[in-house]
Amino acid sequence: MAQRTAQSGVRWRLGARTRKTTLLLHIASAGVWLGIDVVMAVLIFTALLTDSDATRALCFQALDIVAVWPLLTTGLICLVTGLVLGVGSKYGLVRYWWVLIKLILNLVLTGLVLVALAPEIARAAGDARQFLAGAPVTLSVGDLIFPPIVSPLALLVAMVLAVFKPWGRVRSSRQLLDRREDVDVG
Repeated sequence: MAQRTAQSGVRWRLGARTRKTTLLLHIASAGVWLGIDVVMAVLIFTALLTDSDATRALCFQALDIVAVWPLLTTGLICLVTGLVLGVGSKYGLVRYWWVLIKLILNLVLTGLVLVALAPEIARAAGDARQFLAGAPVTLSVGDLIFPPIVSPLALLVAMVLAVFKPWGRVRSSRQLLDRREDVDVG
């Protein structure tokens, strides 16, 4: 389970088995997230490139099923497991730049699912339902072109950060103040 460090007596660390299980869930959720992005890309680019409004409508209805809630769920699982790993490991949440940037990417992408993707898919799916009911509706991909490009690229950046761990530690305000005092004295 959790361990305490000898230095502070308060620092909480994950035990080896818990850390590995949490890491597995974190990696799996990122993989599922990427897989959903691929499915979304296939549906959106099919809708974009087809001449058939019926095919476009079916793609939009499929997006309504496979995109928003699965993406939100995997994004939240990835976020929670990332938070647990950050708090319960030597890397922390804001101790290293690569961890901080991964956290920001996750928060931004998960937030975009709610504020940008969900309304756009709801619009497209609503238009598709009207079209299939016989109403004269123009079916367009619109802004749906961006999520299957932006999200996989951001996930790839997060994966590269996790593997290469660039840039070192984030300096705290205390470290910066100490450094400034050293420069003033010297």
